[in-house]
Amino acid sequence: MKPLNLVKTVSLVVAFCLPLSVLGAELVRWTDDGGRVHYGVMADVPQRYTSRAEPAGAPLPPGTTACEARWHRYAASAACFDQYRLVGGGLKPEAFQRCTEVPQPDCN
Repeated sequence: MKPLNLVKTVSLVVAFCLPLSVLGAELVRWTDDGGRVHYGVMADVPQRYTSRAEPAGAPLPPGTTACEARWHRYAASAACFDQYRLVGGGLKPEAFQRCTEVPQPDCN
């Protein structure tokens, strides 16, 4: 195999296998230094916040309002679906088997 073809083959294997490893990843949430809550997979958490990361479904802190809880559920749902987004738009069908659709909250 020519070196260029080998590079292309390895690149294709990585391109197809890497997203599969991310799909099995657990969703987490973390709070940055500014107090903003983020959702995503552990691989996306900046190194300085990894100690703050917890499962996305973990109980929210005491004093969280009902509206805030709705927004947290919405953000966790969006982060889950983000893992299944296609480059040209749309979602992979398995997204609806693994993620829960949560409508955007109508509270502030």
